[in-house]
Amino acid sequence: MPVKGGYLLVAGGGAIVLWSGIRGHKWSSVLRDVISGKPLPKTPEMAITSSSAAFQTGGTGGGVTGSAASTALGGNKTKNLAIGGTLATAYGWGPGTTNWKALVQLWDQESGWDNHATNSSSGAYGIPQALPASKMGRLANPPISSAGAQISWGLRYIKTTYGNPVNAEAHERSQGWY
Repeated sequence: MPVKGGYLLVAGGGAIVLWSGIRGHKWSSVLRDVISGKPLPKTPEMAITSSSAAFQTGGTGGGVTGSAASTALGGNKTKNLAIGGTLATAYGWGPGTTNWKALVQLWDQESGWDNHATNSSSGAYGIPQALPASKMGRLANPPISSAGAQISWGLRYIKTTYGNPVNAEAHERSQGWY
């Protein structure tokens, strides 16, 4: 059965929206460029530094900042910690604070800051071990598994449920879950 043009248009449009969101470009600008035959904009990979100074000072050493952090893909513990430090700073829980130390301990225990971590018995997923994982939204789940989206969701969950990471970590220690 031949593929109809409408299906290709929808698939292509979806790909442009997805690519634009991941790369931080406006989808309308990307679509206009594609239609006019311009090459896709070059985007340097998000630089996320792992210097200890970045964690101690509350910055990210010039790495992921602001809204880019909330959709950053992450990948390994160092990158995920950098994203977490940036996002937690907005709550006043950034690196160098007691709340940051509690958050690191909590998510070290839950997932080791692995954005692909899955609890084999409960099905909890991601850095904050959300159950069900669908609570975190599409970007936080496979195939994308954005560390930034998972961390953003986890920070909001901690804020609304426990007030701060110190309280969430204390609950984890006393009850075995948070």
